[in-house]
Amino acid sequence: MIMRFYNLKLFKKVLPLLFSLLFVISVLSAATANAAGNLTIYTNYPGITAQPGSNLSFPLTISGPLGYVNLKVVSLPAGWSGQFFGNGMEIHEVIIPSNDTAQAEFRVQVPQNAKDGTYNIKVEAANNKSRDYLMLNIKIKAGASGGDKLEVQYPSLSGPDTATYSFRATLYNNSGHGRFYSLGATAPEGWQVTFKPAYQQNQITSLSLEGGKTQDLDVDVQPPDGVKAGKYSITIAAVSGNEAVKTDLEVVITGTYKLNLTTPSGRLNADTIAGRKGAVTLQIENKGSADLNNISFSAQAPDNWSVTFEPDTIDRLASGEKRQVTAFITPYAKAIAGDYAVNITASTKETTASADIRVTVHTSTLWGIVGVVLVIGVIAWVVWTFNKYGRR
Repeated sequence: MIMRFYNLKLFKKVLPLLFSLLFVISVLSAATANAAGNLTIYTNYPGITAQPGSNLSFPLTISGPLGYVNLKVVSLPAGWSGQFFGNGMEIHEVIIPSNDTAQAEFRVQVPQNAKDGTYNIKVEAANNKSRDYLMLNIKIKAGASGGDKLEVQYPSLSGPDTATYSFRATLYNNSGHGRFYSLGATAPEGWQVTFKPAYQQNQITSLSLEGGKTQDLDVDVQPPDGVKAGKYSITIAAVSGNEAVKTDLEVVITGTYKLNLTTPSGRLNADTIAGRKGAVTLQIENKGSADLNNISFSAQAPDNWSVTFEPDTIDRLASGEKRQVTAFITPYAKAIAGDYAVNITASTKETTASADIRVTVHTSTLWGIVGVVLVIGVIAWVVWTFNKYGRR
């Protein structure tokens, strides 16, 4: 009886040890089973904060048994895009060597209009025996740091249409690996945009940049000839794969002011008669890039001459526009026949233009007839006098 009681006490002491041993064996068996057949997909930083429009990159590690593993996006917020990449190429499958791991990259494009908040993405790794899921948590916050960036120190410049505008930009590769970027721009028609490494003269269209590094760029913007005054927007971009970082530039053309005054034929001469009004057609052209307002006309002419204009002012002359004006020139009635200079000027508060008109003055034909009559009369009188008194 005593012996049976002792065995019962011994059994109660050994029983917890047996349960512990069985638990350890089951854990080891599960771990062995996982190592033999289960997949695992993970990333070191599954929860990040980014700003709207960011391009995000998640390095992935897939572990499991030897064989092919299919990669798939299970869920993605509306308007977002996500793709798997390997060695710079878009992929959908990896292979795991025996007792090893495979690497991939999951890239996410956040839309520019994404609202502040928290968003979840679910991706899957699967083979013919098992599958695993990875949940990514992205918090969108305006002004958050991270992601590739293209920044410009002074994004708005102003000046005349003849200037070349130089912007200093900095490209940030905030990923963990090197990237190849293509450089480009969207500009108004006729505008030229070129890229150069900072402090260098060689123009480039692409560059390679190591992970975590930056590159300063000089972006030169050349307006076309005769561009009108106003504000112009240019967007520059650095594209890597299917990701792009962009920034906007602004050029404010203050305008150039230039008038040209001539005649429609280009001949700067006129014929008129002393004391009579003569008309000269002038052509005025706005050859600047800015519109001109309140153009008035004036003239410098010999004494006792009169010069008037029709119209005498032009309220507005658009860039590139031509207009005709008539100058009425009246020489002095007693002007001697010959050539005279009349200087005509068109003026605005911004600029002036002038033209020298050579005016050839003729005396009136009436006075010529009177002169001829007088001469004939004098000759007749001389002849009559000679005939009458010369024979005596």
